[in-house]
Amino acid sequence: ACEARPPALQKVAMSLGERASQALNPWALGPGALLAGFAAVRGGIYIWDNVVEKLVELSGVRKLPTRDKPIKPELQPPLNTLSYIYLTFNAINELIFVMNITHFLWHSPLVKLRVAELGVLNTFPALYVIFLAQDMIYAPTHRFMHWRPVYPLVHKHHHRQIYPSRGYADAANEHPIEHMIGVLCAWGGIFAAAYTTGVHAATLFVFFNIHAALAMLNHSPYDVEFSHLGFTYSVKAHEMHHRKFSMNYAQYFMFWDRMMGTFKEYTA
Repeated sequence: ACEARPPALQKVAMSLGERASQALNPWALGPGALLAGFAAVRGGIYIWDNVVEKLVELSGVRKLPTRDKPIKPELQPPLNTLSYIYLTFNAINELIFVMNITHFLWHSPLVKLRVAELGVLNTFPALYVIFLAQDMIYAPTHRFMHWRPVYPLVHKHHHRQIYPSRGYADAANEHPIEHMIGVLCAWGGIFAAAYTTGVHAATLFVFFNIHAALAMLNHSPYDVEFSHLGFTYSVKAHEMHHRKFSMNYAQYFMFWDRMMGTFKEYTA
């Protein structure tokens, strides 16, 4: 007969199990609530993706110069079986992330909830810090994923699209490890703001909506760009990354690329 597990080891195993359960389902939701939450997140992303695209179209933004002529099908391949598998895993990860961020927002003393607690620092400065810190982590990590020994293992799949055009579907079509890296970068930005400027729940709500919209647009054919206080967003810059691979790793602050010597101006 197998010997009983030592009490100390059993206690560690139980502790790890509890922590895993807390991380995967912090609200302790039942199956029905989890399915409803999954449907709500998927529906919200689908609606926001289409709203953002429609707003850009109505604003009169032109398409990128490379989209004025037909693109070879092999440069815009359809989603394959692996793409759908990755999108499914990433959709589950997004549900877990939403549950964790809402749990953090509701329970953490680091996040202010009341309208009266809206302040000068925990709103716009906090929003700026979140984007800045997130991109500070993401840009070099993104570059690391292009390192020759690592690239085929994780990031290569995302670069099947040389000319992204499907918005969310192309943005989220990445290896689950890469998707988790993106989630961790977002957490890094949130904690950076929480421990410097402070952060309000309304600020986090605005951040996630802007972050999602810009990620979708970065994988669209629209020539959207703006720059303010170092925040330099350009779909052209990200298209250059998909076309040339070894440049423009940042998303929002291109000076990270200038510091790494990897910034490249747009050419059609």
